[in-house]
Amino acid sequence: MSSELNLERKTRGAEGVVIAELCNVTKSFHLGKGREFKVLDQINLAVREGELLALLGQSGSGKSTLLRCLTGLASPTSGEVRCHGKPLTGVNPYASIVFQTFALYPWLTVEQNIEIGLIAKRHLTRAERSDAAEKAIDLIGLNNYHAAYPREISGGMRQRVGIARALVSEPEILCLDEAFSALDVLTAENLRTEVVGLWQNETTSLQSIFMVTHNIEEAVEMATRICVLFPHPGRLGLVLDNELPYPRNFNDPEFQRLMKIIHETITMQALPDLPPEPPPAPGKPISRAKARMESIPTVGVNQMLGLLNILHDSPDLSNIYDIANEIGKDFGETISIVKAAEILEFVNTPKDEVEFTELGRRFFESDRKTRKEIFAEQVRKLRLFHIILAYLETQEEVPAETIIHDIALALPYEDPEKILHTMIAWGRYAGLMDFNANTGMVVIPEEDDEDEEEDV
Repeated sequence: MSSELNLERKTRGAEGVVIAELCNVTKSFHLGKGREFKVLDQINLAVREGELLALLGQSGSGKSTLLRCLTGLASPTSGEVRCHGKPLTGVNPYASIVFQTFALYPWLTVEQNIEIGLIAKRHLTRAERSDAAEKAIDLIGLNNYHAAYPREISGGMRQRVGIARALVSEPEILCLDEAFSALDVLTAENLRTEVVGLWQNETTSLQSIFMVTHNIEEAVEMATRICVLFPHPGRLGLVLDNELPYPRNFNDPEFQRLMKIIHETITMQALPDLPPEPPPAPGKPISRAKARMESIPTVGVNQMLGLLNILHDSPDLSNIYDIANEIGKDFGETISIVKAAEILEFVNTPKDEVEFTELGRRFFESDRKTRKEIFAEQVRKLRLFHIILAYLETQEEVPAETIIHDIALALPYEDPEKILHTMIAWGRYAGLMDFNANTGMVVIPEEDDEDEEEDV
């Protein structure tokens, strides 16, 4: 495609017709017993004709829920979803979705799987269905695979089938929900290039692409506009226009500048450079009446130990992006691990660096018994744990449901069951608490000389 056509696409994306829109959308899920978990909070976002819009965010920030609301697969708790200016009722007929998992029917051929995308168009004849599938097969490069079954083709080819199935109904918006994350690096790169080419191809009905991803490089490589979703609950933060011409070069200074801005935004939002709160005064009784509590990442102890091991064995490896590559985790998951270690005061995070604290180094280099003592001391400083510890000061066991209720009141935007699961894992490692799965009770642990490192 020519640079002039690229420019036209961008202009239409910036000022074009709104195809689908979220208007002040909030989405909560009922967890039972009067509790709610708010995932999205007052989202205003429009997908315009001619743009390739990327939504970035950490794992659990609500990206997929936002996509499901936009496409009509989920209804907002409040606010409104619009399609071409009218309130959306039911599934958006102008949108198709490609999921992370290939979600193909193993007993159907490639052609038959693609025709599933026409299930809503019941008026089509058999010949019309076959012609539409043939067009999609040709468009996505699946020629000669009509009669193949999913087990007979590679992961990259299976995702091509998923894309063809989404395109066969000739949607205006193609929605990609982490569509490349299950593929190897080279296959994902090739498919990203081809998807951009499909969007640029003006002979198709495809007007816009809305992609959900946690991969910052992928967003900068593909999108004309990038939005960052902040978590707990999900709300729109940074919005960037990306006017780089296609094909985009990773080494381009503007490419690097955009990546740096997004990296810093996500990192600073998740790991703000704030001084730690002072610990409770010695001898002061634990109180559950604190006005504000900080949540904890749902991260296992062994994941934190793995991070500390990397910092200890590879002192030159301190940049959070390099650490993410080293441990093979996505950027959002790496941030959660680092944040957990920072909450316990084992690391500091000046900007995008991760470095040992004196306490963290002493903890890592200690024997198991001393590690347990240090970990317990740090856990006792966390206000959230005062919920459980206050109960266990006066009784030997407490129902998990009681604690879940208290967590839900203290942290209304979190998932209290996941938080409790993590608290129990940390508390077990510290020797402060245990959980009896048979009775559903959180209990004071029995004395045990052999401490096991628990993970979430």
